[in-house]
Amino acid sequence: MNLYERPLEEVEWCAPDGLLIDLAIAPTVYPPGEDTGILCDSLSVFGAGADRRLLEIGCGSGAVSIWAAIRGFQVHTCDINPLAVAALRGRAKEMGIEDRLTVIEGGPGEGEIKTWSGGHEFDLIIWNPPYLDPPKQGEPHLGPLEEAGMVDLDWSQGSGALLLAEIERGKLLKKDGTVLIIRSSTTIGRYLGEQAIAGGWAYRPTVSMTFGDGEHLEVLAFWKPWGGREIETVQEVSSTNSVLLDEGGVSGRCLRAEIQNQGKGQRERSWLSNHGDMTASWLMETYSPGLLQLAAGSAVMGALDTLESEEANHWMKWPNDICNSGGKISGTLAQSRTTGDGERVVLGIGVNLTEDDMKGRSSISGIDAQELAQRIDCALAGLLEKRNCIPDHSEEEIIAIAWHSMGLKLNRGARVSSPDFSGTVIGLDNSGRLLINTGQEIVTCDSTYDLTWSFNT
Repeated sequence: MNLYERPLEEVEWCAPDGLLIDLAIAPTVYPPGEDTGILCDSLSVFGAGADRRLLEIGCGSGAVSIWAAIRGFQVHTCDINPLAVAALRGRAKEMGIEDRLTVIEGGPGEGEIKTWSGGHEFDLIIWNPPYLDPPKQGEPHLGPLEEAGMVDLDWSQGSGALLLAEIERGKLLKKDGTVLIIRSSTTIGRYLGEQAIAGGWAYRPTVSMTFGDGEHLEVLAFWKPWGGREIETVQEVSSTNSVLLDEGGVSGRCLRAEIQNQGKGQRERSWLSNHGDMTASWLMETYSPGLLQLAAGSAVMGALDTLESEEANHWMKWPNDICNSGGKISGTLAQSRTTGDGERVVLGIGVNLTEDDMKGRSSISGIDAQELAQRIDCALAGLLEKRNCIPDHSEEEIIAIAWHSMGLKLNRGARVSSPDFSGTVIGLDNSGRLLINTGQEIVTCDSTYDLTWSFNT
């Protein structure tokens, strides 16, 4: 009996909201699992479909597509497995939802994008990709159709990154749309966040689960930062922070200057930059200055981590400076001003991309100012942009992300001293202040003034 003659398996599946759905599982198609559930959990926060368009890549058993169609989405789904396509088409007809559920054979890497996408723009695009590493020679393989689903994937890049590139190429996502992709911690998918930032996407984890063997699955939400607005670029200004404080605008507005001739650093110091350095400022929602500084440093670290040509020797010094073996390469300045419309909060970031003989200054290479600004923009949006239906990062999460960036260096024996104390850096408190073990007590530090740093390595 060949695959096409084998009977369908009837499976009753319980959706996260308790809805029971009878599924017709074709041969070689995986039944719903825990990953199906967390994808639905992530989708459920978007509420009722209200005729919004949803694209599911790789329908498989059809569980998510059917559930979304019942919830009121206009669902378009595709799969390279003809058995999965036939089974879902039949079940949709039996359930009377074929007017809300279109099923196409094909998918990313399979012919023209408009053929498998229907040529639509979507509010939501979701994918539970094959996140198993390809089997090594001599190891058990999947069935022929599951194997076919992986043939065209470039495993050195990762299927999630390929999908994001296809979405952009085919203009499949609406301006304020969202992409949901499951990522596993044990495969190349763990690099999907860095690949997304390099490709112009912001991202944030939504729902996750951890298995007994340590594997961690999470659904990542991807979007174009701040509604897809462009970064404004001007030839020369006194200070990008000053311009945004004067002019205001919508949250997320970004201004980059080719030349900034009166840039400012912490405590009214001048931030000296050359033509070719990255100098930009962002209008932000109201956050505490300390949290903004931590987020800004983490965003620069996130952007630098995407540079394949850059050696992994950059690190973050509390609260926001980025350094490498040559000295300081990046700094930030958060400022605010009260106006008739409320408080304006501006975050300025400068990164040295050109060589200079100024004391304590270093630089990085391998990227120009415009591209680096775009990557920082994506990383910053992932940390701080407020998005409907995507949970905000809590202050505790932002602090934990910042400490992860700092700990790469500070956990290896960083010491700080001031006129009042001297000790080893051990972490951040719940306000983002530095925690120092003096040997007699744990003290907190909320100012960089008069701090001297030293490192064992």
